[in-house]
Amino acid sequence: MMNRDYDVIVVGGGPAGAMAAHIAAEDGAKTLLLERDSHIGLPVRCGEGVSIGNIRQLVEVDDRLIAHEMNSAVIYAPDDTAVEIPLASSAVVLERALFDRYLAELAASSGADIQTRSDVTGLTENNGCINGITYNRFGREMSLKCGVVIGADGVESRVGKWAGLKTKIKSFDMESAYQMVLSGIDINHRNFHFYVGNEIAPGGYIWVFPKGETTANVGIGVKSSMCSPGDAYKKLIEFIEKHFGKPVVVGESAGGVPCGPPLKEPLTDGLILVGDAARHCNPLSGGGICSGMISGKEAGSVAAMAVSKGDVSKRCLGAFNKRIEKKIVRSHKRAYRLSLAVNKLDDSVFLKTAHEMIKIPVEDRNLRNVFLKALISSPSLVVDIVKMFV
Repeated sequence: MMNRDYDVIVVGGGPAGAMAAHIAAEDGAKTLLLERDSHIGLPVRCGEGVSIGNIRQLVEVDDRLIAHEMNSAVIYAPDDTAVEIPLASSAVVLERALFDRYLAELAASSGADIQTRSDVTGLTENNGCINGITYNRFGREMSLKCGVVIGADGVESRVGKWAGLKTKIKSFDMESAYQMVLSGIDINHRNFHFYVGNEIAPGGYIWVFPKGETTANVGIGVKSSMCSPGDAYKKLIEFIEKHFGKPVVVGESAGGVPCGPPLKEPLTDGLILVGDAARHCNPLSGGGICSGMISGKEAGSVAAMAVSKGDVSKRCLGAFNKRIEKKIVRSHKRAYRLSLAVNKLDDSVFLKTAHEMIKIPVEDRNLRNVFLKALISSPSLVVDIVKMFV
């Protein structure tokens, strides 16, 4: 067996990467987590809304990691008709910076080493098999050898490109997102708020996720192919001025959100991609925290198993694909088909759907009914809708 510095090296300290490092180390692999930024969890580029029940199936979460609990979601049609939908499971807005750091602490408690300010610059290989990384830390170029590299470096994954994987995403499958943290606003703070319409947010939506009684994450996601550069910011400013006047802005962030189907091949000899790098992000909602954690968990487990066997080939690492097929890939493929249908709808459909939904008693409303009513002219999608929400 070749000499190596680590069994597993994880590139990227977000939820997917931290989870991968935690599980790999817990399963006995000598593990290193590398993060380019100086602090894990910062900057926050996320709406922070999650189903806490799904998260708690993966890790324990205490109250300090939760900013606010929610009772329902309210969807606003283009004419501001509000449709309140009770939440089927407990949902919260996280303190994402604390949450990410907590996951990193779990990885460390399992035995993983962690280095921040470590910018991975390339991969090394031996006979076509990835066997390490090069990285820059404090201006010094270094290299490390390992058994498996796990790439958790986000939607613009350089690790995947260096490994020769087909990671290119169509512009149609990308959303441009911009978010502001607003303080001193008047909002129903027990509800998630979603605003839809092709004038408001072409191919996407605007969200208002309260973090307290007068503070909220207010953001927008728009289809890159349907907008010009800077449109996301302009439309968000228009929305904020209309609904909140000129509130205090205490934070801003921008970025791209992958809304395409999962990568068909997120791995090769000696390497696995997870989270946004593998497109394990819900194409319909843009949410990726929980699916990224599931992706990282399975990758960490498979990587540790492969190293212990002394076989880090693509064939052996292929167990990762089998594990995530049912847990992530199937539902995300359905969500992608639904997203394609939703993107074809004009504002008249949003209006009609909202006006039909408000006739239903609040306690009988759910997201499945919303999609069924909106896509009633597409019977081929009914099975996808039912399966997705079952």
